[in-house]
Amino acid sequence: MTLRLSVVIPVRNGRDFVSRAVASAQAIPAPVEIVVVDDGSSDGTLDVLQRLAEEDPRIVVVRRDADHGAAAARNAGIAAARGDVVCFLDADDELYPQPIADRFAWHQAHPDVALSFAKHESRLPGGAIEPCCVGYCPRFEKFVAGRSGLVDLGDAAFNLLFGENPVSTTGAMARRDALLAAGGFAADLRMSQDWDMWLRLAQHGRVAYSSNVEALYTVRAGSLSGDAHGRARYNGEVLRRHWGFAMRRSPAAAFAALSFVEVARAEMCRAEDHDGAAWAHYLAAFLASPSVRHARDFARASAVLLGLRSGRPETLEERARNVALNGRRAVAARVVRAGGRSLAGGFPFGHETVSP
Repeated sequence: MTLRLSVVIPVRNGRDFVSRAVASAQAIPAPVEIVVVDDGSSDGTLDVLQRLAEEDPRIVVVRRDADHGAAAARNAGIAAARGDVVCFLDADDELYPQPIADRFAWHQAHPDVALSFAKHESRLPGGAIEPCCVGYCPRFEKFVAGRSGLVDLGDAAFNLLFGENPVSTTGAMARRDALLAAGGFAADLRMSQDWDMWLRLAQHGRVAYSSNVEALYTVRAGSLSGDAHGRARYNGEVLRRHWGFAMRRSPAAAFAALSFVEVARAEMCRAEDHDGAAWAHYLAAFLASPSVRHARDFARASAVLLGLRSGRPETLEERARNVALNGRRAVAARVVRAGGRSLAGGFPFGHETVSP
């Protein structure tokens, strides 16, 4: 039986950009349906979607009368989907059709894979395109370094996804039955519901990562990804929900996740000009999971507290550029240290060693 790919797109007030997202899904050279969930838009988005659906029978429009949030909208899309595999796409992002089709074909050959995800590029507010490395997730980047194509994360999947969240929702692909078995996205989480979902999926099957760039992520001023307070609050809630399981499985991964949340709390404090509190959270992040990055963050916060540098938080555009730059620096440094050799293999995860 030929499997079908369902692309699920939640949207609210996306009249000016949702057509690009839909067009990128339409171009996927595979049996595809496109489920667009309009979550109570008031700007004419529904009119745009209805016109697109009239032109292409593969497009299914699900109308919701109020804003129930991204998690509930994705759940509505999963419920309406008829495909065996679901690919998520945010309404202001785009998929790269051929790589998505290739990964979908790989899913067809590996039905025990519950979740796969891939690299993406970022479109900054000014229009510039930045390559996105997983350098902002150094442990994960170290695990996959030197490998190309699709990488099975094996028994390390939950530890890797909990210690850091390397998964971009746009382009994430999952079996529909696994999504349903895991209970869908947690609708009570306004943010970080994707991180929570990936952790639950990692307990329902294998997880794989593609080193190919397969999507274009849009960095928009005012987007939820720029909400430092919400990010700190909801990251902390996801940490709480999965802490017990993680501690039983890998304390090192649990403390890595704690440092991830402490950094989010520090960024919230920076955004609110609470330099002393930011310093304390950066210190907590370093103590929970010592790393060069956390040491650098703590040193910067110390300099701000001493008045040696400005405490102005990064803009979304600066953050995206720095993520890409730090990722490239990390990769280059490891290549130099390895003398050009292959960098595949296990890596130290706190006091433990995690291997593929």
